[in-house]
Amino acid sequence: MKGFEIIFIAPRSRQHEGKPVLDVVADIAQSQGIKRMTRREDAAGTGSNGHSHSAHFFEQADEPQELMFVVDGGEADKLMRAVEDTEMSVFCLRRQVDYWQYGEG
Repeated sequence: MKGFEIIFIAPRSRQHEGKPVLDVVADIAQSQGIKRMTRREDAAGTGSNGHSHSAHFFEQADEPQELMFVVDGGEADKLMRAVEDTEMSVFCLRRQVDYWQYGEG
């Protein structure tokens, strides 16, 4: 099948209305019926302002995180518009992918 991989990336410490940004994105996706997602914890990253984000032994709040979805085109557009409408600060990557589901998912 053809669709899109959408990855939202933000440091764990970034909040929107008192809630972690990627939790807000996950809630939006779930409210739209998108059930499949993957969350990754990254060791380090650099933001658009050149600031380095990383997980430290004593402080993990700045740890970069990714939230990834694979969806069809309509779902991708709807999710991205809904996230944009919140006006929160989050980086997003969208790319076309071919995907398959073998067996029961």
